[in-house]
Amino acid sequence: MIINNTRENAIVDAICLWMGYQLRIGREQLIHEASLRYPIADTITAFGTHIERVALEKLHPLFKSRKIDLVIYEKDLHEIDAGLSDIEEVFEFKLAKKDTSNINTEEPQRLFDDIIRLAYYNLWTGKNTYFLICGKYDEFKTYFVGQSNNVISYQSKFLIPPRYAAANSTDIYPQTDKWEEAGLYKDLFSFSVEESKIKQFTIQDDWSLDSFQKSYLIREGVANTFQFTESLTIKTTCLAITPAGEKNKTHAAGIWRIEGF
Repeated sequence: MIINNTRENAIVDAICLWMGYQLRIGREQLIHEASLRYPIADTITAFGTHIERVALEKLHPLFKSRKIDLVIYEKDLHEIDAGLSDIEEVFEFKLAKKDTSNINTEEPQRLFDDIIRLAYYNLWTGKNTYFLICGKYDEFKTYFVGQSNNVISYQSKFLIPPRYAAANSTDIYPQTDKWEEAGLYKDLFSFSVEESKIKQFTIQDDWSLDSFQKSYLIREGVANTFQFTESLTIKTTCLAITPAGEKNKTHAAGIWRIEGF
């Protein structure tokens, strides 16, 4: 299936508007990765995918004791066995936050695990796999894209002030040409629509692929068919992303297609 980028743009806009609404009504603390599925699933169904084809948080068909954030099946669930061959697309979601760029925490490895898991899934099955990450605009900018930003100290914590939309504003957040990739993920993700990045990982790396293979187990029923490789080349293609510097945006998001070779 060829992805319609209009759908991807709608997902990016919808998740940013939903998170902005949660911020304004004081429910920001209730936002977590699992909650992202609902506005995203709603948007996917609005673009013509029948609700009975969409499954939220399914057990992973290849990796033991793991789950997929969102699965789209080829037909309605009551019409198929919901097996490996019945899956059309899979999505994984992440929130951009302070630990996203902190290599002294588990968060960067968790993000890479998502990408590697999607790349292996695509390599082994040929299915369409997608990664979405979203968050407060300036946290997305600072901790994921890697651009510098103003960080304040408050009660021994380093914080980025929240960004609120201002009524009738035309120049608070000036438009810029593009995201300036400079952080931990600059070699893995492009931040321009339709651009791709290709990167090879090996088990000799200090983290990423080696850590992934030590943490993940292939299910017994498919272990004879799917085997880990000593290297994995990953291609990520940006399908949609919040424009850099867009006026009055409280949040930002991006979607990438993930391929493994």
